Amino acid sequence: MITEKVIEEIYKKYGRKRKDSEPDIPYYIEMLAPYHNIVEDEDEIIIRSLDQFNPFRRFLKRALLAILEFDKDVAFVFKNHILFLSRSNPEIRIHIRLKEKKPSFFSRLFGKSDE
Repeated sequence: MITEKVIEEIYKKYGRKRKDSEPDIPYYIEMLAPYHNIVEDEDEIIIRSLDQFNPFRRFLKRALLAILEFDKDVAFVFKNHILFLSRSNPEIRIHIRLKEKKPSFFSRLFGKSDE
């Protein structure tokens, strides 16, 4: 099971593009093909099973930080979100990274909130 702690570790470990390893995209597309209408072209990966206007339907390969394989899911990791595509059904889950607002200089200096 993928918990919030696991998700935070993914963001911490794969927060930047790694030059040492390129994901084997065709392998993962073939794995997901029975349940997701997913294709690869020159610059993008397209999940055709999603609605035409869905912002997660297509994404640039160069924005992809990592592809991780779990027991039941394959995770496409990006800087601010992760797409979890199920390996056994057409389910897709999306985790969006929400950054906490840092306190302003004024509030740090005087211990007051900006509200």
